[in-house]
Amino acid sequence: MRGTGSTPMAASTSHGSLPDRAARILWAGEAAAAIGGGDSGPPSYWRRVAGEAFRPAMNLGGQPGWIVDGTFGCPITVHDRRSNDSYPVSLLTQYLDYPREELGLLPGATARMAARVGLVGLDLILRIARADRTVQWNSWMFSTNPVPVGLAESAEAVTRALVQGFPDHAVVLRNVDEVGAPGLAARLARSGHRLLTARIVHHFDARDGEFRPTSTLRRDQKELARDDGYRWVGPWDIEAADAGRIAELYRRLYLEKHSRLNPQYDEPFVRAAIRDHWLEFHGLRDRKGRLAGVFAFFSLDDRVTTVPFIGYDTSLPAESGMYRRLFLGIHREVGRRRQLLNYSSGAGEFKRRRGSIPTVEYNAVYDRHLPPGRQMAFRTAGLLLRRLVRPWMERSGL
Repeated sequence: MRGTGSTPMAASTSHGSLPDRAARILWAGEAAAAIGGGDSGPPSYWRRVAGEAFRPAMNLGGQPGWIVDGTFGCPITVHDRRSNDSYPVSLLTQYLDYPREELGLLPGATARMAARVGLVGLDLILRIARADRTVQWNSWMFSTNPVPVGLAESAEAVTRALVQGFPDHAVVLRNVDEVGAPGLAARLARSGHRLLTARIVHHFDARDGEFRPTSTLRRDQKELARDDGYRWVGPWDIEAADAGRIAELYRRLYLEKHSRLNPQYDEPFVRAAIRDHWLEFHGLRDRKGRLAGVFAFFSLDDRVTTVPFIGYDTSLPAESGMYRRLFLGIHREVGRRRQLLNYSSGAGEFKRRRGSIPTVEYNAVYDRHLPPGRQMAFRTAGLLLRRLVRPWMERSGL
């Protein structure tokens, strides 16, 4: 295992200083022109977002741009609270709205009451912090954003530029964890960032060779190996004509079964993502050629990948094992490529039984330029999340 999920030293108390060098912030056409890469994949995606004001989902608001430090560049998004924003762009949705929706999942009235009281207190603290006013970087507007090469080395210069450009906004880097980016959290803490516990994420690491399947995974492979009329199709077998069905499968799982606070990706987004290969779609077709399940990889390089998009026909009987089938496809493909998969949060027991490496993920927040009251509120939030929420997440097996 490459990570333990341990808390970096001085995660919420370090007071560092930023260097004199600052990165450059670019907008609209200037941003689109500065984004390297070809006419497909992540560069094409963000040129469309920054240059043409294309919105990936209706509940993913914010002003998109691009920030450059030498050869390093990444997306930025500027946010002032919109009540329906999804959690990838809103700290208030992540820490308040989403947990409120899931209170009913807690076992027992006492646990639900304690969580409800805790959320009232956290709500007050985050509103004092004005946690709805943020500028995020490496913000691809997905639930999980891979950490690209060069990010750690440019972190201080990027933060300095964003502080100068947005003196009334907290600077936020999401998706910081010790498995996906060893040493990054500690480096950010030394430069003055606060590390706010966000969630438990699950990694599958095939970089040093193929996965060693757990007994549960071997059982899945055996049970689902029979010919039952499904066949795998890859990105070159999925066409724009499939976009409506793919959007429907995503909606059934993420929005109808789970929460409309998830990103509301729709058919136009899926069609563009297929055409320009923003995401790499794989799926299972039934005997009639109709997609029954689908997932999509998002990768910035060949080292690390994420799965921000998954969906299946929730009307199928449980015996079809569709989610397990999709996971086997994800697992097989990542093993073949020898990558690190960040499989995000949720379904913790399912993922652990199939060999995941659970680790704590943080939102790294820089607030040293903000008024003392807002700094104190962020500091208090970080303390509560670390001492109360994190132990509960680890005990509950999320």
